[in-house]
Formats: sequence, structure tokens, C-alpha cells
Amino acid sequence: MPQTAPTPTKPRPIPGRIGAVLTVLATLITHARRFTTTATTRTSTPEFAPAAAVFGTDHLPTILHRIQRGLLRALALQEYLLARAARGRNLRFAWPPRVEPKPHHRPPAKPNPAPNPRPASLHPRRPDPALLDPADPAASRLPTQEDLAAEVRRRPVGRTIAYICMDLGIAPGLCDGAFWNQVEKTLRRYGGSLGRLYQVRARREETFQRERDRRPNAWPVDWRDLRPSAVRAALGCLIGETPPDGPISAGWVAKGGQGAAARAITGPPVPVPS
Repeated sequence: MPQTAPTPTKPRPIPGRIGAVLTVLATLITHARRFTTTATTRTSTPEFAPAAAVFGTDHLPTILHRIQRGLLRALALQEYLLARAARGRNLRFAWPPRVEPKPHHRPPAKPNPAPNPRPASLHPRRPDPALLDPADPAASRLPTQEDLAAEVRRRPVGRTIAYICMDLGIAPGLCDGAFWNQVEKTLRRYGGSLGRLYQVRARREETFQRERDRRPNAWPVDWRDLRPSAVRAALGCLIGETPPDGPISAGWVAKGGQGAAARAITGPPVPVPS
């Protein structure tokens, strides 16, 4: 009796919300890879100053180390999202902040319970290296792949995106407007903090200004100039623009992952619901 060939399983489509985040990640990964290949030639020119300021230094090894960490974070998050999509699970929006009731709606006050002091942790959690001052040696710590995978599973997706942006030096003035709107929407929807992102950026710019004051002849240009022409001179293109060497490959979803989840998902992402 002849055997019938098994019916091929239909690839599972990528849920819309995951597809939207993967699109943002694809642009961030493309930028990180282009940056590492062009920074060596660009960092020696004064026009590189606006790009260096978001890292807090023009020291190329330090910048490339942080770019590497951001790229590893992005790849770990990409793998996590692809695996989640392969199981048919979409992302959930973060809950909105709790609104405090007005005074006339408040219930009667209850006595505060006696405090229950917690024992000091034997292993206090260290702050993420992306949040540290650029001069702090721990700011260049590179987590292992296992640590990054665990962080991605534990943290809200938006918070991981925020740390990726800090590592890669992503700032609104360096981005194409439409792409930054996607980043901002992702942070708001999935638990990221725009305020923390801006605080880190401001602290790094202060550090960069102090570094510039020690070497007044190093940057004969205004590093605060974020006109599109100045950003293109620093980076080659705005982050999110089509790079001069070609657009993002249409097959990045199928090729980007490294496990069975990536091989099980093909086709374009479903448009994200508004």
C-alpha cells in the first residue's frame, strides 16, 4: 500500500504586536551593525561629535563595547519574541498607571500595619550597566548570553527596548521621525520608561561636555547640532532611514532568529492594531 506524503504544516503567522516590535528591533539591529562597520572611519572626524555625545565619550573602544551589548540584547529579545510567536502567544499592553481616587472618594483611613523588616539580601541586585555613569567601570560590563536571555524573560519588553536604546545611543534627534514614533509607542505600550531614557541621555551629555572642556580643540563643531544634515554626516543616515547601502532585507524575520522558532515562522508581520 503506497504511503502518502505528510501534509506540510502551515507556518504560523506572527501576531501583530510582536511583528511591530520585531520591526523596531530589525531597524535597531541594522543600525548597530552598520555603526560598528563605519565608526572606525567616522570617529576621527569632528562631524562624529553628535553621535559620540549620546554615549558620553568619544572613546571608540568604549562605544563599540556598548554597541556590542545592545546588539546582543536585541538578538536575545528577537529570539524570545520569535519563540513566543511560534507558540501562538501575542504581547499584552502594559497596564495604565493606577489613578489615585479624589479626596472625597477616599475610604476611611486604616491604621498602618506594623512594619515587617525584610532581611538584607545576600546577593543585592546590581543596576543595569546601561544606567551607570559612563566613567563607572561597571558601565562596560558585558552580561553573558544566559544572563541576557534571563533578563529578557524577566523584564517587560518595553524596558528591554529602552536598555537597547541606551546601549546603542538612540536619541530622538538622531532618528527618522516615523521610526522614533515607533520606538516611543513601543516603550509606552510595553512598560518602558521614556523619562529614564532622557535622564540617562542628559547625564551622558553632561559627561561629554566635561570631556570636551578638557580638550577644547578636539571638537571644532557644535555637538548639539542635530539637523538632519549634521546627523547624516555623523552616522551616514538618520536611524530608521533606508541606509545608503540598501534597505533592510525582506527576509529578516525568517533568518534573524537562531532556533526552531525562527524556522517555524515565515511571511510578513500582521499589521499592528491601532
